[in-house]
Amino acid sequence: MGPRGLLVLVSLASGVAQAFGRFSYALLLPAIDRDLLQSYAVAGLIGTANVGCYLLGTLVVSALSKRAQPAVLIRWGLVGSSAGLLVLWRAESAAALAVGLSLTGLAGAFIWVPAPGLAGSVVRASRRGAAIGLAGSGIGAGIVFASLLASVLHRSGGDASWRTVFLVEAVIALVTLVLCVVLLRPPYRREDDAPVRTGALRRVPGWAGLVGGYAAYGLAVSIFTTYLVTALEDDGGFSPGHAAADYTVVGVALVFGGVLVGPLSDRWGRGRTLVLGYALMAGSIAMALIGAEPFAVLSALLFGLMMSGLPSVIAAHLADTLTPREFAGAFGRCTLAFGLAQLCGPPLGGWLAESTGSFTVPFLLAAGVAALGAVLSVGVVRRA
Repeated sequence: MGPRGLLVLVSLASGVAQAFGRFSYALLLPAIDRDLLQSYAVAGLIGTANVGCYLLGTLVVSALSKRAQPAVLIRWGLVGSSAGLLVLWRAESAAALAVGLSLTGLAGAFIWVPAPGLAGSVVRASRRGAAIGLAGSGIGAGIVFASLLASVLHRSGGDASWRTVFLVEAVIALVTLVLCVVLLRPPYRREDDAPVRTGALRRVPGWAGLVGGYAAYGLAVSIFTTYLVTALEDDGGFSPGHAAADYTVVGVALVFGGVLVGPLSDRWGRGRTLVLGYALMAGSIAMALIGAEPFAVLSALLFGLMMSGLPSVIAAHLADTLTPREFAGAFGRCTLAFGLAQLCGPPLGGWLAESTGSFTVPFLLAAGVAALGAVLSVGVVRRA
């Protein structure tokens, strides 16, 4: 299979892992709550199971990457994601939902952690950022697809239609699994058989700033994406439909962020692009505090572009130094830092909002943390 076909498969698999296995639950949560749970507290605990298992998966993948090829990990991830989505389709209780989301969380790490390294390994170095950005674009495309599907099905099937969404996603996951089993055959490279060297992450130029910046990214993203709609409604006086439409812009922008920012890093350098990207993310979060148009939609657009663009640059910087198998272990450790910070964001942002009576302080915190990511990335520029 040629590089273009491989990138399409990796993009599809990434969409299954993240858009279907992680973000669809948040998208369908209002309907799931009304139809089955009747408790947002329980819903929150179930969502935490997904994130927790995703972090567990990053540790497992980091260990397995010393022996298993990235394509093999991705195939096993698709098996788990397909099974989890089928469980979610048939779920009749909170416990069943938790099992399904735990499966998709764990399996999602098997796909997304090795995927960027595999995508970057099949193109020349000058195109690596573009290739990894394309691989990640499947996540944004999957979110947009799931959003449109949920909207169409809800009009005819009501709240119970969330099951059909998971069924359609499971079918797509199974088709992607078959395609990857049959076609995902990366060209042989001599480094594929080379042993994975210890301390691979520490050999990446500016690795400490890279990891710290990714953790800052995780905290900023979790606060902004969790509370954007609520902040626009409560602080900005937006209608629910208006606020939801602005949030949809984030999803649309996710499709294009990696495709735009990744190639920029190929030409301009990884470190400089990271500094600029984190600064733009900080500005986009601050812009949302204005609470009026066109600033709200511009905030959503710019944030979405940076949300998908920055990870593609981080992944490309790792892939510039590491083999695909070393990449999986190193990116898994970076993702662990990101995930732990992401877990802290929603409760911290919610507590600050309740304590102050608005979302100004949480969003200022998120903007400040994103700006810190820019500062930390200066080390990547100096050592690149």
